[in-house]
Amino acid sequence: MKKIFLFFLLIINVSFISAVNDIEKLYDELDAVLLRRDEICLRKEARIDSIKNMKTHYMSNAELFELYSKVFDEYYTYRSDSALYYLSLMDEMALKSGDDLYVHRCKINRSLLLATTGYFSQSLDILNSIERKKIDKSLLLDYFSAYEWVYSVWSEYSANDDFSIDFKDKEVLYIDSMLMVMNPSSKEYMYFSGELAARKGKQPEAQKFYEKALQGLKIDTRLYACVTCGLAFAHKRQGNMQEYEKYLVMSAISDITCPLKENLSMQELAMLLYQSQKPDLERANRYINYSMEDAMFYNNRLRMLEIAKKFPPIVNTYQNKWIEKNKVLVRSVYFISFLSILLVFAMLYIFRQFKLLGRQRAIVTEMNMQLKNLNSELLKTNRTREEYVSLFIELCAAYIDKLNKYQDLVKRKVKARQIDDLLKMSNNSKMTDSDARQFFVNFDTAFLTLYPNFVNEFNLLLREDESIIPGKGEIMNTELRIFALIRLGIKDSSRIATLLFYSPQTIYNYRTAVKNKAKNREEFEELVRNLCPIVQLY
Repeated sequence: MKKIFLFFLLIINVSFISAVNDIEKLYDELDAVLLRRDEICLRKEARIDSIKNMKTHYMSNAELFELYSKVFDEYYTYRSDSALYYLSLMDEMALKSGDDLYVHRCKINRSLLLATTGYFSQSLDILNSIERKKIDKSLLLDYFSAYEWVYSVWSEYSANDDFSIDFKDKEVLYIDSMLMVMNPSSKEYMYFSGELAARKGKQPEAQKFYEKALQGLKIDTRLYACVTCGLAFAHKRQGNMQEYEKYLVMSAISDITCPLKENLSMQELAMLLYQSQKPDLERANRYINYSMEDAMFYNNRLRMLEIAKKFPPIVNTYQNKWIEKNKVLVRSVYFISFLSILLVFAMLYIFRQFKLLGRQRAIVTEMNMQLKNLNSELLKTNRTREEYVSLFIELCAAYIDKLNKYQDLVKRKVKARQIDDLLKMSNNSKMTDSDARQFFVNFDTAFLTLYPNFVNEFNLLLREDESIIPGKGEIMNTELRIFALIRLGIKDSSRIATLLFYSPQTIYNYRTAVKNKAKNREEFEELVRNLCPIVQLY
């Protein structure tokens, strides 16, 4: 059970880290789009100009009305003054044509524009001036949408006063009317179904509708910005602040990409960053300034009023942060100045020490010469030591050889005289084996005392995984002893065989086998003779 709990805990941690990384990537994308927002606006204005340039002197009133309508649609969420100007041109064409359909379209558009810029009662008066019975069926959705929009922004402006409840109720009523005339399979239907569920407090249901509406939507459309903004608030009302932040950023990216100057996401995102447990004041200040620039560019009184309430705390906190940073900076400057003064005194002291160092350098040079002389004497001593060791080994070899010959002689004499007891004692090799083992112990100990790093340096000459390591209870094994003798200058296999109580052929086989393990077979024995050099002191 504990393992299952730890497994799920691990999954939750990984999911959390992944979500944080996704949000950071979205912030990077938002900042990248913000750097290009002037370029994006220029592209939109170029597109609007291309529509304007389609106007000709030969167009009918109806054709001019549709052309002005396209320009109005482009300006509606971009710049209210320009939208109002082209709406006036539409009014002029509608009056000339005498078509009620055009007149009603103008009134609906004017109502939308007035509501967006904060003239709620004037917007409602225009809608109320339209006779419901005379509206063409093709305009019913726009008609209901205009009413829904007026009550939506009015309730938002009223906040929680006594009128806001009535405005919200009417907003719900007109959303319901919109859904009755919408295509149930359209993305807009899914979006407004989500809006209706959200207004009724059914946030999980609203979330599902928004998610369906979002599928397949392009980021450079107003509907994408609206859907992601709706999703953000649906998650917020359910307490899922991480998803709230994610969809707010997505909505803000869409607002800039479209571009939409009539927007809400950026200012909400600024407040979220400001009010979070770890406030990102730099971003919050930057985003709220962008929001204010957009609201002023559009001339949106509602958004400017909203931002005006949020602007002071963010900016003041950001400024206080910078004031505190400046104080730290001033203190740092004083501290660095103090350190600079100390550095000047330190440099003067160091300069003085250099003079003293120059005097002592001559003394050190003289001492170095003495060390070289001592090192020369040490080299001579070490060479003498090696000569004595070699001589000792030679004497031992000669002694062993004489001893073997003497033993053979004794055996022959004993056999000739038939002294059985003496022959048995001569054939018993226990004493000889014991002496040999003692000799090996003495040799190994003496050699490794003289050359303590021999085994390690010897193995460095061999290929990887071919190192020769003495067995348990051994100081050195046969292979190491053979090459220890070679290191001491004894090259002859027969002499080595005598010292180690083997036949010359066995010694030759050992030498060949070890050479085959060497990195450099041709120069292996020469390299062995150069192992453990005498350290020179300079």
